[in-house]
Amino acid sequence: MVNKVKEKMKLTSIDELPGASEASGKGTEEIDIDLIKPFNNHPFKVLDDEKMDELVDSVIKQGIISPVLIRPKGNGIYEMISGHRRMHAA
Repeated sequence: MVNKVKEKMKLTSIDELPGASEASGKGTEEIDIDLIKPFNNHPFKVLDDEKMDELVDSVIKQGIISPVLIRPKGNGIYEMISGHRRMHAA
C-alpha cells in the first residue's frame, strides 16, 4: 500500500499564493478572456445547473461584480486561480 501524504498550503494572505510575487501591482485590469486558462489543479467542478443559470442571469443583468483572480503563466497567457464559475457564466 502506498502512503501518499499531501501537504496543505497555509496562507495568511493572498500575497502568499504561488505567483503572487510576479503580479504587476496594477490592481484590477481587463484581460482578453481567450488569454485565461483554467488552473489545472482546481479542486472543484463547474456545473451547468440551476445555480449556474442564476449566475448567468446575474452576469447578464449586473456584469461581473467581483473580479476573478489570475496569475501570469508566461507567453502572455494567464492562469485562473479563483473565479472559474464567473468566467464560465460570462
